[in-house]
Amino acid sequence: MSQVLNMRYPKELLKRIDAFKEKKGFTTRTQAIIYLIQYALDKSDS
Repeated sequence: MSQVLNMRYPKELLKRIDAFKEKKGFTTRTQAIIYLIQYALDKSDS
């Protein structure tokens, strides 16, 4: 089962995500966003 979620982001946030993506070596913006969400969720658990 696959789910699709379309979201809109402010341009400044996209610029920061793209910079993070390049720095960490992700191939897609989606990978970077998912990584950041997982990281934040892990931090909120501790």
